[in-house]
Amino acid sequence: MKIMHVTDWASGGVATYLETVCNAQSKKHEIYLLASENNSEKRIIKRKDFISLGSYSRTPKGILSALKITRKKLQEIQPDILFIHSSFAGVFARFATIGLKNKPKIIYCAHGWSFLMEGSLLKRKIYQWIELGLSYLTDTIITISENEHQEAIKIGISKKKLIKIYNGISEKQEKLDPYYIDSDTFKCKKHEFNILFVGRYDYQKGFDWLIDFIERNTANNICWHSAGKSIVGEQILIPDNIVNHGWVPYESIPQLLLRCDAIIMPSRWEGFGLTAIEAMKYSKPIIASKNGALPELIIDGKNGWLFDMKNDFELKRILNQLEQNKLQEAGKSGYAIFKSNYCELQMIDKIDKLLSEIRNQSNK
Repeated sequence: MKIMHVTDWASGGVATYLETVCNAQSKKHEIYLLASENNSEKRIIKRKDFISLGSYSRTPKGILSALKITRKKLQEIQPDILFIHSSFAGVFARFATIGLKNKPKIIYCAHGWSFLMEGSLLKRKIYQWIELGLSYLTDTIITISENEHQEAIKIGISKKKLIKIYNGISEKQEKLDPYYIDSDTFKCKKHEFNILFVGRYDYQKGFDWLIDFIERNTANNICWHSAGKSIVGEQILIPDNIVNHGWVPYESIPQLLLRCDAIIMPSRWEGFGLTAIEAMKYSKPIIASKNGALPELIIDGKNGWLFDMKNDFELKRILNQLEQNKLQEAGKSGYAIFKSNYCELQMIDKIDKLLSEIRNQSNK
């Protein structure tokens, strides 16, 4: 089959998802990947199947331009499947199919519902109406967590169109590289624990909240680390009491994970939380907020700990009770959970079955 993937900004978890799925599908199918060069990672832009959406921006003008380019490529390629990723692409790519003679089957994955973001009630209602309306132009909608699945049903999206497929990543592990450029910054001899935030510095991920928490609550036994950058929000000034590794290429993230004792995820909302399963893969426990899908991935007290962002005491209590043996036990439990639920082959197998069902329906 011809499969055309479309997103707007391929970075972070979406980039990892696309790379994993496209690599697997390219062994069986003809793959095309449309994304913007703005804010997309080099590993996506350098792909042989990459097609640029031009100088895209999340503005009415940028979305209209992306719609035109997507429609043109749909007419040229005539794919069997249009696989759309993220909310903004979900708008322009689905509108691009209206009126096509050879309309492809449409699969859509929001990678985190826009109507679950923090914001005004009116704004969230508008996003709900958009997603519900566009669902009628969609054949199948993939939800990436039970939380996402149930929220879709609540706003009226048909259960028949929904399929839950958890994210998955490769089981292959890197080894600790003693010559890694940032190795010295993890020695932190004055501190007992290294805790790492890795991801976008955008409002959703709560890095600004973590900075404020650290300023409010001194912990002399912890060395805080961060790796990332702002994508859709304003640049953040990182204080001196956090070791800033900057934006780290995806292939280098394991070297940070291998050197830390735990990962922290203070997300305000989260459709899944790919960083959590990356941590589990390397037997690292996760300290996470109770928001979004994170409580599905982190079993409090088993492979990590959960806290309420509205109550500093909960995170303080977790940090005060840290012990190396507890961290190691939680890491082992996390690895077992990863192996059972979040490996790449499990996700790819479910997507392959979905594609087979769509092909069989088309042949009838």
